[in-house]
Amino acid sequence: MHLVSFSAVSFSAVSFSAVSFSAVSRLGRAVAAACFAVTMLGASVVPTTAAAKDKVIIVLDSSGSMAGRIRNKRKIDIARRAMRDLLKTWGPNVDLGLMAYGHRRKGDCRDIETLYPVGKVKPQQMLRAVRRLRPIGKTPLGAAVLQAAKQLRYTEEKATVILLSDGKETCGVDPCKLGRALKKNGVDFTAHVIGFDVKRGEERGLKCLAANTGGRYIPARDAKALARALIRTAREVRKPAKPKPKPVAAKPGVKLVAVYKKGGKQFGGDIGWTIFNPKPDLAGKRVKVAAKWRGKSGHVFRNIPPGKYVVQALLADHRHIVREAEIEVKANEAATYVVVLNIGRVRLDGSLSEGGAAYKGDFGWTVFDTKADLAGKRKKIAAFWRAKSGKVVILPAGKWIVEGILADWRFVKTQKTIEVEAGGGEAHAFNFNAGRVRFDASLSEGGPAYKGDLGWTVLADKADLAGKRKKLTNFWRKKSGNVFILPAGKWRVDGILADHRHVHTSKAISVAPGSGMPHAFNFHAAPVRVDVTVDGKPFKGEAGWTVFGPPKDALTKKRPKVMGAWRKRSGHVTILPQGRYLLTALNADNRKQTGQTELSVTAGKAQAVTVDLAAK
Repeated sequence: MHLVSFSAVSFSAVSFSAVSFSAVSRLGRAVAAACFAVTMLGASVVPTTAAAKDKVIIVLDSSGSMAGRIRNKRKIDIARRAMRDLLKTWGPNVDLGLMAYGHRRKGDCRDIETLYPVGKVKPQQMLRAVRRLRPIGKTPLGAAVLQAAKQLRYTEEKATVILLSDGKETCGVDPCKLGRALKKNGVDFTAHVIGFDVKRGEERGLKCLAANTGGRYIPARDAKALARALIRTAREVRKPAKPKPKPVAAKPGVKLVAVYKKGGKQFGGDIGWTIFNPKPDLAGKRVKVAAKWRGKSGHVFRNIPPGKYVVQALLADHRHIVREAEIEVKANEAATYVVVLNIGRVRLDGSLSEGGAAYKGDFGWTVFDTKADLAGKRKKIAAFWRAKSGKVVILPAGKWIVEGILADWRFVKTQKTIEVEAGGGEAHAFNFNAGRVRFDASLSEGGPAYKGDLGWTVLADKADLAGKRKKLTNFWRKKSGNVFILPAGKWRVDGILADHRHVHTSKAISVAPGSGMPHAFNFHAAPVRVDVTVDGKPFKGEAGWTVFGPPKDALTKKRPKVMGAWRKRSGHVTILPQGRYLLTALNADNRKQTGQTELSVTAGKAQAVTVDLAAK
C-alpha cells in the first residue's frame, strides 16, 4: 500500500447525518454533543486486531418505573433474579461488565454508574452490586449505552452492549440516531435490547437502537419471559464467529483510497478520480488516461498501461477540494494508493445573541486564510451561500477566518477565527449580535396603520464632525408592520411615505441582541382631497397645483414649496403634514386660469379642499 499526501487544497460543504444537533434539554444537548464527538472522532481511528476474548456490558434500568409491580413483585426484584440465573451460566470465554442508571438520584440524567468493570465474571460480587440498586431516577438509556460503548473501546475492538429497560428514553437522546452513529463508527458494535414490560407506544426507540446496530430486540412481559430473554441474548453473544473466507489473489490494477487524515477513516462521499499522463501534449494540456466520476474511496482502475501518472481526486459534492500526486503502475501488479485529504468537518451555528436560539434564516459563510498579502487582502478558501444554521462543511486542517452574514440582511455580519483538526469535527457558534425590529406607521398618534408604501433609512445615532450620519441600510416600499433585523446598538431611523415624499419622520431606536421590539412612527399628516372648480362648477380638465408652507422670512413673506402635482383631475387625493398651507392651482391647458385657497391640516383627519379657477 502506498501513502500519498497532497498539498493543493480547496474546499466545499458536506452533508452530515450521524447524530442530531438539536437541543432538547441540558443533558440532552450534552449527550447529543457527545454523539457528535463520537461520530467526528471516529473518522480518524484505524481498526486494530480484535482481542482474543469478546467483551460485553449489561446496562440495567433502575429508573423509577422499575419500582412498578408485575404479579405483586417489583420489576427490579424480578430483574435481580434473572441476573442471578444468567451469571450462573455465563461462560469463561466472554468478559462481562455491569452498568446501571437511575438508582442514586431523582431527576438526574447523569445518574449512570459502572457497577462492575469489564472482566472475568464473578457472580457474587456482581450480584452484591445489583442488590443495592434502588429504582428512583430518570431513564438516560442513550447516554448509558454510549458510555458503555466507550468503555468497550468500540471504535477499536468488537463490542456488545445488552440493554435491559422497561421504558423510553427520558433525557433527550434519540436512540435511533445514536444507534446509527455507534454502528457507523464502531469496528463491530452491536446493541441487543430487552424490553421488559414496556408500555405500548414506547417500544419504538428501543427497537430502533437494536435494529440500527444489527442487534435483536426481545420483549419480555413477566419474570419467566425476562429470564428466557436474558439467556437467549447471552447465546447470541456467545455464538462463534463465522470463519473468514480464504483470501483471493488480487487482480492487477490501481486501487485509490481517500481518507480524512493519515491513518483515519475513509471519505464516504462521491469522488471524481482522473488519471493523467504526466507529460503535456503540444498544446500544454495533460492527456487523460482514465476517469471515474462519482466513484468512491476504494475505486479500482484496471488495464492502465505500466508507467508513471498523475492522479487527481476531486470531491464531487465539494468541488473546492482537489488533490493531485504522482503514482506508478507496474505490469501485472495490484497497488493501493491512499490519498490523505488532511481535512476536518466543521459545523457552523448562527444565532442573533450569545447562547440564543438558532437563527432560522439563510446565512452566507466565507472562509479566508488568516494571513494577508502585502495589499492586506486575504485568500478566499471557500464560500457557502444560503446555508442554514447547523450546516456542516469540510475545511482543511489549520486556522481560518470565517466571515458570516445574514443572507437577507447583508449589513448584519460577524467573523471568527477557528482551528480545524484533520479528521476531527468541531461545532462553532457565531453570534451576530442583532435583534428584530417592527416598524409600525400611522398618520397620527395611536391612529390606524398606514396602508401605503413606506421607505426607511437606518443611520448611525452619532453624527460626524460635519454633522452627517453614516448610513447602515435602507428599505424601500415596505408596509407598516414589516419586520427587519438590525445590528445591536443605537440607530436613527428616517421614515418617508413612498408616494408622498414630502411627508417624513425620524426617530431614535435601540436594538438589543436577540430582542424583538415594535417601534411606532407617527408621520403627523392627513389625506387631503383637492376639488377643482371654475366659477363654482366642477372642472373636468386637468390641473396643476402647488402647496406652499407658511412664510419663513417675515420681511419677504416668501413661502417654501412643500409639494406639487401636475395634470391631475379634480378629486385627486394627496397627503400633507400637519400645518397651515397655501394651495395654488391652474388649468394645465389654459395657464391663465388660476386660483388659490388657504387650508389647515390636522394629523389623522382627512378633509376635502376646493380651489376655484377664475374663468378667462
